[in-house]
Amino acid sequence: MHVGLRKATKSLADQASVSIATIRELMGDLVDALQALSQGRAPYIDALTMPDVVRFFVESKEAVPAAAAAAVLRHHEGSTAQPAGGGHGPDTYLVHLFFLDDAGRPLIEADQPWRSYLTQRFDDELARSFGANNVIIFN
Repeated sequence: MHVGLRKATKSLADQASVSIATIRELMGDLVDALQALSQGRAPYIDALTMPDVVRFFVESKEAVPAAAAAAVLRHHEGSTAQPAGGGHGPDTYLVHLFFLDDAGRPLIEADQPWRSYLTQRFDDELARSFGANNVIIFN
């Protein structure tokens, strides 16, 4: 029984150590994102997914009554795009999410919701949607 208690205690300590390391990593990511935003740079995210994109547009739609469509635009930044504190490989993309008016013009005024990110990866659904193109239009 005493050995079982030691194993359980060691297991809990290992779990706590992993949890603390995860929290520290997330805090570092948050600090990097806040620094990027304060410096006018797009924050780095590990991967952009279709659910992330759709969630942004659904949650933001009410704030943009003039929106007739939404767009995701990606631009290959190459190896020059590096967030603070870390280097990233040659396949870094700057991605913008924004709404379009009925004439197809971007609605990116100060009071309009839009987002920009740096990322190296897209989930399969988003990558398939882009295909060989650099823009996706939702209407």
